[in-house]
Amino acid sequence: LLVLNFEEQGIDETDLPLVAYGDMLFDSPQIFGNPARNLGIACSTCHNRSDVNQRLFIPGASHQPGAIDVDGAFFNPIFNDRRDDPIDIPSLRGLRFTGPYGRDGRFASLRDFSRNVIVNEFGGAEPTPLMLDALVGYMLEFDFLPNSKLNADGTLSEANPDAAHRGEAIFNRPFAGLGDRSCASCHVPDANFLDRQAHDIGSVSPAYSGARAGALDTPSLLGTAYTAPYFHDGSLSTLAAVVEWFDETKSLGLSETERTELTAYLETVGSADEPYEKFDAENTAFRLTFAELATFASTLDTLLPRRDAEHILLLTDTVAADLAADASTMSNLTARPEVYALAERLAAVGDAVRDDDWGAAEASWTAFKTEADAIEERAF
Repeated sequence: LLVLNFEEQGIDETDLPLVAYGDMLFDSPQIFGNPARNLGIACSTCHNRSDVNQRLFIPGASHQPGAIDVDGAFFNPIFNDRRDDPIDIPSLRGLRFTGPYGRDGRFASLRDFSRNVIVNEFGGAEPTPLMLDALVGYMLEFDFLPNSKLNADGTLSEANPDAAHRGEAIFNRPFAGLGDRSCASCHVPDANFLDRQAHDIGSVSPAYSGARAGALDTPSLLGTAYTAPYFHDGSLSTLAAVVEWFDETKSLGLSETERTELTAYLETVGSADEPYEKFDAENTAFRLTFAELATFASTLDTLLPRRDAEHILLLTDTVAADLAADASTMSNLTARPEVYALAERLAAVGDAVRDDDWGAAEASWTAFKTEADAIEERAF
């Protein structure tokens, strides 16, 4: 389930053209270089609906599903750091609260982080200022999943099981093995379980004797029930395994019962009221996709009057191809030819822009909107 701040406030994305364009870019392989582009990889490939793709596996770039080495030779040889160090894909939920960015927190700016992903990690061309503004504007709308088991200050609500409440007390207990700090010292409950700092907890093997490169950015615990495996390299498969790791490596001295209670607390903090989209016979995945693609296309109402050929072509090339490809997943087979025709109509906007025929581009766009409205109810 994708939770967007503006939607929760009753604002439609079509009224936010910069955000809508950023949403399109987040789904577009066109912003990356090859081989990512040819493989159809986009930001959303790894960060599916702002969360994680636990099934992603690329031979040679992944050591296990849900992990990827973004600074190896596969995507951008010039950026190859010569280290076999795939990382577990992190969730982007609540991104505006979670800076600095990157697993080790090396980027203070989400804009700089985004450029690094596009240009360095995936070998794309230098993004325009509008592209970066749009991407950042969209990603800053990502919210955490609502969790009614938590109070506003991050404490557990009274309705939770006793075991989880006892686990909460353990979470807030100082331990000598943690330097007389508690779990809550870094995962601060009233700050979205973050401290916005990097710490070396000993989970990174030193690259050489005396190396001081083991500090990692503190991740939020919100939504973690759905983001296994854990740690930067995905080396721990469950939250229970995380508790066991800290207990053993930091000599916390927890009993088996306390381990179970602390795990129950973490699972409660990491849960959500509605973590997944719900589909039925007509409310299908394609209906959701169709609405998203139509929203992306709506930015043409802003771009066409500006005669912004570069950004129009990026949009039409992305959305027309996606619409045609996704039509193959439709349940309503009778409407599928109309969706294919709609994709061609949008491609015609791009063709006209390439020919510098703005009148034809406007006409094709007007026709697209009319035809999209006509098919909307049957687009499932």
